[in-house]
Amino acid sequence: MRYLPRLILLAATAVILTACAQGTQTLRLSPTPAAVESLVGSGQSLGLSVEDARTDRDLGMLENPDGSIARLMPAQQITYTLQLAAAETLRGYDFEPSLWDEARTPRLEIRIETLDHQVTAGVPYELATEVALTATGYADGQRYTTRSGTTLTRQRPLPPTADANADAINTALSRALGQLLDDELARFLATGR
Repeated sequence: MRYLPRLILLAATAVILTACAQGTQTLRLSPTPAAVESLVGSGQSLGLSVEDARTDRDLGMLENPDGSIARLMPAQQITYTLQLAAAETLRGYDFEPSLWDEARTPRLEIRIETLDHQVTAGVPYELATEVALTATGYADGQRYTTRSGTTLTRQRPLPPTADANADAINTALSRALGQLLDDELARFLATGR
């Protein structure tokens, strides 16, 4: 009889943990274009392409308190989402982004090398996001390659919602894109030097 309160408490805890378990989350991403200060593009057209070099198209995993794993999936193509933010940043430099064409110069290819968001259950929940991007610019017969990356960690007292996970990924993507599309790359695309 004296074990009955403990048994009830364990059963209640199991029910609560099961109720907190989340399934697959579909995340709507929209990274923020980088703020730029120089107008070096002079309105010239620029071919732009974004490719996903990752083998796994998931955004990461969410660990539930019961140990089960939920997949984090993009609601739209991540390449298209990143291309929109990159195009807005390039417009800030006074370029006119257009479709990729091997013969067009200047042109810029951005590759997503790493995009991974992991949520570890606990008190608090740990959110870790890693993003790595590569850009190759072509202008005036020259080629310029640069890389950027960012790692972002956050803690939350409760299991993160799809919006909270999307916000963490958007923040990391925005930072990496801002580092990638810097003044030096913009000047190269404008002048080939």
